[in-house]
Amino acid sequence: MASKEQLQLVAHNCSQYDSKSGNSFTSAVESSISCETCKHFTKNHKCDIHLVDPILSRINNDEC
Repeated sequence: MASKEQLQLVAHNCSQYDSKSGNSFTSAVESSISCETCKHFTKNHKCDIHLVDPILSRINNDEC
């Protein structure tokens, strides 16, 4: 499983990120961009459209 930092990095680089929160009055912690705050992230800590690994791979390849 990806670390919290990796999930944040993935979410910032994901074209399909869609925040679970539609409320503009949520706290900064709740509204931070992460896979954990995305509608596609399940209760089982998985991306239901399977984008975490491909995005992490692309990021790692870009860093080389």
